[in-house]
Amino acid sequence: MKQNTINPFMLAGFFVVLAVVLAGCGGSGYGGGGTTMATVTVQVVACPVGGTTDISIENSTAAGFNPGSVAVPVNTTIKWTNVDSVQHTVTSATVPLYGTFNTTVNPGATVCLKFTAAGAFNYQCSLHPVMTGLVTVQ
Repeated sequence: MKQNTINPFMLAGFFVVLAVVLAGCGGSGYGGGGTTMATVTVQVVACPVGGTTDISIENSTAAGFNPGSVAVPVNTTIKWTNVDSVQHTVTSATVPLYGTFNTTVNPGATVCLKFTAAGAFNYQCSLHPVMTGLVTVQ
């Protein structure tokens, strides 16, 4: 009868991976404290009535987003409306500090994102990568 044995190299590898995962959890060691979580700078929110910067999604425009570039102040909500006949996304094309975004927008639907920190946020339709846009938050 064959006995099950543990490969010592696999076991050592498991403990190395475990140590790396636990080290990545942060904290300040013994005695409490710890690290604070960074605030997400782009959040999906319910679309308010008015008070938004509006962008339409339409495959017939050169960039696919109209307007293709907007500059807004911090804490602005931007509303994307899909006026096309096919599904699109609003997906971050660069990784902004503290988060990314990826939302699907069906034909005739809207999605709103609130930008709570300054920065340049490049985005695209992940289904149609030639469709690109830029949100500059000042």
